[in-house]
Amino acid sequence: MKSVFTWLFNITALALLAACSNTPQKAAVDAKTVVNTQPALPGVLIIGRSTKVVMEEIIRFRNSKGMKLRLRNANQLEFTTPVSKANIPTEARIQYIFTQSTQGWLLTAQVFQISHPGTKSERSENITEHVRDKLNEELSRYTRN
Repeated sequence: MKSVFTWLFNITALALLAACSNTPQKAAVDAKTVVNTQPALPGVLIIGRSTKVVMEEIIRFRNSKGMKLRLRNANQLEFTTPVSKANIPTEARIQYIFTQSTQGWLLTAQVFQISHPGTKSERSENITEHVRDKLNEELSRYTRN
């Protein structure tokens, strides 16, 4: 009788362990799905204007704010400026990217905070979500003729 009880106990324990081991795997898959969804970058659709004209507007605006042009190519601009209120050497960078669409050009922007720029301990943090409202306000300026 004791061996039957032990056998039933072991079977029940194994069934419970098997049931428990399946639940975290499903939860891990659901967590990955949530983590992979990222909000879209702030952006606007520019219709009827060339990228060259819009780029010149962006350069004038960012230069008036004291930022320096770091990178310029056919579809991308990047500006940088030191962050004076930081305790460690820090700079802010903003990237503008133009992507061709069927209706015109899609202009998106991202903002990064770089700690210890230019050193091997350089660290970059995307802070676009923290300044999304200001970016949307600025980007809307470039849709007007």
